[in-house]
Amino acid sequence: MEKKRSIIGLMGSLLINSILYMFINTFMVAYFYTLTNYDYKIISVFYIMSFIFILLTFLTLGKIIKNKMQVPIFRFGIVLYCIYVLTISILKENIVNYYIYLGIFYGIVQGFLWSAGHLLVNEYTNDVSNKFVSTKSMLSKTLKIIFPFIFGASIELTSFSSVATVVVVLSIIQFSFSLLIKEKDLAEAKRYSLTSFVKYLKEIKEEKIKYFYKIMFCEGIVHYLLETLVTIMIVLTFKTNISLGILTTIFSFCSIVSVYIFQRKLKNNTTVLTISTIMSVLGVILLLFNISKVTVIIYNLINNIFLIVLVNNAEEKRYSIINDYKIITKDYLAEHQVISEVSLNIARIIGYTVLFAISFFNNMLYFKILLICVSIAIIYYSRLMIKLNKN
Repeated sequence: MEKKRSIIGLMGSLLINSILYMFINTFMVAYFYTLTNYDYKIISVFYIMSFIFILLTFLTLGKIIKNKMQVPIFRFGIVLYCIYVLTISILKENIVNYYIYLGIFYGIVQGFLWSAGHLLVNEYTNDVSNKFVSTKSMLSKTLKIIFPFIFGASIELTSFSSVATVVVVLSIIQFSFSLLIKEKDLAEAKRYSLTSFVKYLKEIKEEKIKYFYKIMFCEGIVHYLLETLVTIMIVLTFKTNISLGILTTIFSFCSIVSVYIFQRKLKNNTTVLTISTIMSVLGVILLLFNISKVTVIIYNLINNIFLIVLVNNAEEKRYSIINDYKIITKDYLAEHQVISEVSLNIARIIGYTVLFAISFFNNMLYFKILLICVSIAIIYYSRLMIKLNKN
């Protein structure tokens, strides 16, 4: 009963977090973009700083959360998130003057939330990770049918700061869900040591683990950078937040159907992964010929039907890959999640540094070259997952 209650608390907290994430990573990106007259230098620097500080926060908190303090740190991350949203609502248009500090703050927020969050998911859903991830994905996409339109219309018809009221209410609900999570009586494991864990990985020479960390690296490009590129293309093409909200709502509905069919019914099916890869790459190639309203809509439909399959598969692997390794689950759970985050954020930093570099040229050609690089990353990302499944 206690485990079920904690899983419900985790599910509720992470579902609300997915809405807040969408607000920050879709509508705030769009807001930054329009305030800077469609210049994505500031967006790039904001994310580079946030990813650096996510990484630093994970490395700092790893020792603390190994055997204790997971739930309090998770809850503190929720409180920080609320403070962060209030801060950007107060600053309004002035957020462009404080983007470096906001990036640092956002990185610390995400670091607190997820350094504990990933471990809590591991602790409570180790035997049902696929069901947990796929259910969370479907429910979050359901919520995203409603909230993108609310956010988009509110920003367009009132102001960006007016949305803060909605977000604060969501934060309170999220914190209430977190109260259902009970701190486990964690057994004393080995003393926290990344160097010992890396040494252990070298000793066992397991290809599965190596494949997984490479998948996390690709995830930083395939999921996060691509998400920002898509938001930029939508805003550049449609110009309004209402359009962004409506399109995000439609695309979320497509994702629900996709996740249910592919992730719940055809888990780890190599044919499905291959088809999803081909369609995702074709979608990107379509944008290389012409970035227009029609091609952007078609790409997003493909992205939300097929790429979501790859992303969800990778997320589930983050929690399930270690189930075959009792030493990792017993002694190195925190280290595993820290290394996963290191792989993820190094790729994110590289990707957004490239985005920052091409912003100086103000030439769509370089933007399209970056899309080609993302396509190559998608192919490699999928190839690693197929290898992992076969292994």
